[in-house]
Amino acid sequence: MKIEILFSEVCGLYGDAQNGTYLKATLPQAEFHDTKLNQQPWFAENDPDLILIGSMSERHQRQVIEKLRPLKNRLLELMDKGTVILATGNACEVFCNRITYQTEKLEAQGLGIVDLNVENNYFGRYNGKVLAEFETMKIVGFRSQFSFLYGDNSENYFLKVLRGDGINKESKLEGFRVKNLFGTQVLGPILPLNPLFCEYLLELAGEKTEAAFRQEAMAAYNQRLQEFSDPDVKFGNNI
Repeated sequence: MKIEILFSEVCGLYGDAQNGTYLKATLPQAEFHDTKLNQQPWFAENDPDLILIGSMSERHQRQVIEKLRPLKNRLLELMDKGTVILATGNACEVFCNRITYQTEKLEAQGLGIVDLNVENNYFGRYNGKVLAEFETMKIVGFRSQFSFLYGDNSENYFLKVLRGDGINKESKLEGFRVKNLFGTQVLGPILPLNPLFCEYLLELAGEKTEAAFRQEAMAAYNQRLQEFSDPDVKFGNNI
């Protein structure tokens, strides 16, 4: 399996860097490509099975968009081939139409692969937990962000939220899935926290295997499921 981790030196905030670390522990025999922001992405001329990109600062977000913009058609081509792409935290916003940075009075055009818009406000930080459903499994995680997504994701949402918020506080549908592009603002990091989803994602990319440290990971996952299901546990800004 060939896995590319994009811009890990700037795209690993909120623990998202550990998604790549977990994949390396799960698949030590895989071929990993850690692309830096000043390098040409490996996927530009090669076919990875899985691409990973995580949370970043807003300044780096704009740089990442411009880095990837000339490669939009290549990304669409890879998506048509079934390449799995996981974009976590505000990395998912890179694939949206427009990002409005209200505090900075700036606007950036995203890649436009997903028909959603982003509103970012430094004075409106949101922290929260998430308990959600994806297909036949439950997903747990956390949110820490300045931005929300707006638009209709009812036909391509990633998660149906049971507790917590979706793409914004009026929604219970979180993130998006377009072909095998998964975009989510769930942090944690999502793969170690959800070993079943990690296994699902890898099988989708062509590798059926158990997640690393599976027994311990499942024990922690089940404990968190129990905690997040407790009606006394708070979700939202006062966690």
